[in-house]
Amino acid sequence: MRLKAPFLALAALAVTIVLAACGGGSSSDGGSTAATANGPNAASAPSIEDWPVFGRDRDNTRFATQDEINTGNVGELGEAWSTGLGPDQYLMESFPLVIGENVYVTTSTDEVMQINGKTGHINWTYAPEVDFSQSTGVGGYGITVNRGVAAEDGKLFLLTFDNNLQAISQRTGERLWSSQVEDPATGAYESMAPTAYDGKVYVGVSGSEDGVRGKIAAYDAKTGKELWTFYTVPKAGTKWVPEGGGGGTIYMPPTVDPATNTVYVGTGNPAPVLVGAKRPGRNLYTDSILALDAGTGKLKWFHQEQAHDLWDYDAESPVVLFNAEINGEMKRGVAEAGKNGLLFLLDAKTGEDLFPPVGFVKRDHTPPTTKPTLECPGPVGGSQYSPLAYSPETQAVYISGIELCMYLRVTYENHNGEKQFAGDRVVPKDTEKSGTFTAVGVNTGKVIWKHDMPTPMDGGATASAGGLVFTGDQQGILYAFDAANGEDLWQADLKLAFGTAPVIYSIGGTQYVLATVGGAALTASEELGEIGARVIAFKLGGKKLPTGPELKG
Repeated sequence: MRLKAPFLALAALAVTIVLAACGGGSSSDGGSTAATANGPNAASAPSIEDWPVFGRDRDNTRFATQDEINTGNVGELGEAWSTGLGPDQYLMESFPLVIGENVYVTTSTDEVMQINGKTGHINWTYAPEVDFSQSTGVGGYGITVNRGVAAEDGKLFLLTFDNNLQAISQRTGERLWSSQVEDPATGAYESMAPTAYDGKVYVGVSGSEDGVRGKIAAYDAKTGKELWTFYTVPKAGTKWVPEGGGGGTIYMPPTVDPATNTVYVGTGNPAPVLVGAKRPGRNLYTDSILALDAGTGKLKWFHQEQAHDLWDYDAESPVVLFNAEINGEMKRGVAEAGKNGLLFLLDAKTGEDLFPPVGFVKRDHTPPTTKPTLECPGPVGGSQYSPLAYSPETQAVYISGIELCMYLRVTYENHNGEKQFAGDRVVPKDTEKSGTFTAVGVNTGKVIWKHDMPTPMDGGATASAGGLVFTGDQQGILYAFDAANGEDLWQADLKLAFGTAPVIYSIGGTQYVLATVGGAALTASEELGEIGARVIAFKLGGKKLPTGPELKG
């Protein structure tokens, strides 16, 4: 289950959430083509200055090779430009792409904008027709999000909330084709960015909390034709899945390794969510990392992070690939931070643990009963959809953590004379709503440094060859830490909450750090900042902004 940022503000009022537990073709238009790379630690990877794919490179590391902005001069960083995205934007969870001089960003209502990366001028906006009528089912808030687009061969690929995969011109924003991924009547919806690679577009569906059956599918990038589909759980009413059940849906973009032609993706919780009596066994392949053949969708291996999940502990954060020397041997690895508060470091070839899982938030949970039980972490994580960053220079991954315990309680409801399970999730009035930011060595499986953060950390991180790692909090503070030792080197108060991680790009030899930020209209406190959504770019010598609070650790 994905609980959105407004919940963290409403949590101060001890809000109780009760959820039913079962519940045309085209060719390239001649626009610029997105660059690709196998990862910054691959010998053949070019030193590109764009941000052409979700995690900047095919390894999904969020590591930028530029070093103009570094540990020695980051204090000179200031605002270069700022562009508002409109008064109707509530939550900003869009992870931008930068190709050439253009930034591509989506809004919470599925618009796509092309913005000049030097000036902040909006060149064009694509506004698809989208049916948002089922948005009330998305965590119960009636708010939608969109986490970005993919790019390849002059096209941008967008998933709309009502389950349409669309291709638009990267140059003009003109729609080229549209294909339906799933019927909205199933309860499925889309919030993820797709992944484009080698003429295919990889997508999933969301909605585990509503009993949606999870899947990942590949589509032809030229025509929108479905090529293959892998279902993550059996059909409702078969094997372990009860009638009205399902789960294993996908919230973030898959990661493709061109060297092995493998797609890696994390899956969501089983449904019914908090009660496992009607879904016996491990409930494969929920709460798992899957490795699939990119050409056929055939399963290569899986690693389940939480068997028979009773706490809503998705494997939601996107998978990161890395190369590291471990005990004198070079290993190709997989990293993923789960909502259960554990970082998993796996062998990319086999899915076996390279090290025991590493905890990064408080963990203390037992199976929920009919009496309220305090569970840590609560159903919001751990780590939600927040992307890791990986630096080959420090051999470390950087994890955004959420410290938020919640009371869980199993309840029963009668529907047409039949007793069904449901569940309460309650945030205690006096609970601490904070976060962590943690560096873990992928070659040791040990914590290198860790910060206690003043708010839950929900957006992810970005690292650079300048020895820096950037992240933002829900008060709107953008931080630059020394990637090696965690020293807090620079801050800027952007006034709007972070639900994404920055991107880094260069134009004409000038390096920029760009953040997409957005507050929430439903907030009941000041912790999420002002209402609105903005794109803000920074460069050396830009306008100075206020700083945030001094950190504890």
